[in-house]
Amino acid sequence: MPTDPARDVKLGGPVLKRLLGYGLPYRWIVVIGILGMLMVAIAETGFAALLKPVMDGGFIERDANIIALIPIVLVGVFALRTVGAFLDQYSIAWVARKMIFDLRNDVFERLIHLPVAYYDKQSSAGLVSKLIFDIEQIALACNQVFRVVIKDTLIVIGLLTWMFYLSWRLTFVFLAVTPLAAMIIRAASRRFRTTSEDIQSSVGDIAHVAQEVFQGQRIVKAYGGYDYVRSIFLRANRDNRRQAMRRALVAAASVPLLIFVVGISVTVIIYLSMSGAASVVMSAGTFVSYIGSVLMLMGPVKRLARVNEFIQSGIAASHSAFSVLDEVKEFEGGAIGADGVAGRIEFKNVSFSYDDGDGLVIDNLSFTIEAGQTVAFVGASGSGKSTVTALLMGFYRPHRGEIRVDDVPLASYQLGALRERIALVTQEAILFDDTIRNNVRFGLEMVDTMLDDVLEVAHVTPFLVTTEGESGGGVGEQGGRLSGGQRQRVAIARALTRDASILIFDEATAALDNVLEAKVWASIRRVMKGRTVLVVAHRLTSVVDADCIYVLDEGVIVETGTHDTLIHQGGPYARLYQSQARDKVPTQE
Repeated sequence: MPTDPARDVKLGGPVLKRLLGYGLPYRWIVVIGILGMLMVAIAETGFAALLKPVMDGGFIERDANIIALIPIVLVGVFALRTVGAFLDQYSIAWVARKMIFDLRNDVFERLIHLPVAYYDKQSSAGLVSKLIFDIEQIALACNQVFRVVIKDTLIVIGLLTWMFYLSWRLTFVFLAVTPLAAMIIRAASRRFRTTSEDIQSSVGDIAHVAQEVFQGQRIVKAYGGYDYVRSIFLRANRDNRRQAMRRALVAAASVPLLIFVVGISVTVIIYLSMSGAASVVMSAGTFVSYIGSVLMLMGPVKRLARVNEFIQSGIAASHSAFSVLDEVKEFEGGAIGADGVAGRIEFKNVSFSYDDGDGLVIDNLSFTIEAGQTVAFVGASGSGKSTVTALLMGFYRPHRGEIRVDDVPLASYQLGALRERIALVTQEAILFDDTIRNNVRFGLEMVDTMLDDVLEVAHVTPFLVTTEGESGGGVGEQGGRLSGGQRQRVAIARALTRDASILIFDEATAALDNVLEAKVWASIRRVMKGRTVLVVAHRLTSVVDADCIYVLDEGVIVETGTHDTLIHQGGPYARLYQSQARDKVPTQE
């Protein structure tokens, strides 16, 4: 894929400047690292300079003073380089890891505060890849680039200065290849940027495919889908390899080509020195010192040429991380607190679509729920039942209309404070790999006596001791060590820990069998008194006692009334209820 050099400059400059801002608080540690790099550069240049007296005074003139002094000076040079290398390597590594620590914290903090709509468009594996792989690429780039650019530049400056001192004519010959070398580096830089972005994207694809397969491993086994999942993983893995090899090709070609160009310059220098052309006359020691300096330049030049690979990888990874930081955080609402919320809810002509207005899920919906009422929303799948609760939780904002709680617009409340007054149980019981008790008290500080009461109400106590004893305390990823019904009861218990004015049960007992569902609802009803309760249900046996039932069809209320009233009317609700009573389909635990 072709790249635009102007775009590279525009993208790379601000990104690098922003990334370097993370290192600013640790600038004094950076200064120590630079001091170490300077010591290394002085030692490298000093060693090249010592080659002249070693050859002229030691081997040719056999000067006793030189022979006695050189070992002492060499030991000093090596000692200086050792101390400098330690300060350089450790200090810069420390700063790089601190920068990554801060950046990763910032990205995670931004991710958890992004709106639900953002997650609807992203794969969780891709976000994990950004948090781990992309930011780790930045760590590698920070460590390598900073040390190479500064240290090797200092070494190059030191060696070139010595080379100019020995012979400025030969040094100008050596530098004549600089424009060609710059062209090679520039071309490689553009390719590194592109391939680095493609590699990061391919790693995200691998993570996405693997996560889906691991989470759906029971379906893979049940349906024998090994060949299918193997093929999609192979495709993602092959794409990653192809992108990596493209970058390897650029790295493998650019550095040797650069060394070849420099080698031609070295060949010319050796010829001029031996032939005496261009008024170049050198002693043996001067020649050895000069050629030694040229050869010692090869290492820094090679690393400086290859540093583009790390720079472009770091820029691409930084751009990926900063793209998350630049996302707009979830709307936090207004300034009104929610301490006194009683639970009166009103939807006024609310319309909403998940696709920015295309295909309304909720269409001009209006209803009022008085504080303390229990209201149910029923209807076919896709009728908009769960969307109503998502809008009330502030996960999405309506495109038209207004939602009010206690006669105050929802947008005027502090969203976090309002959510503390709402307890939500969804059909998909989301648990964290922690103990059952910690999942139930999630986000709260609770004494064990209060927690035990909640566990009893939600019928968690019967399997609490056995499950935690067998699993070592944790419930596994997404509660995998619990049955569906057990996960659902833990989620219900978590909702009951809230001092909530509004309770939302969105298919909350769908994973329970009929007998256990009846027991759980009997316990829930005891804690529902005085609270506003919204029940979203497909199984109608859980809503027969509701004060009011709203029947939705394609985002519109088609029936309203109590269970008895709706049965008597003989409409959609009555037909659905009679169908379920006739079928009596059991629900799996």
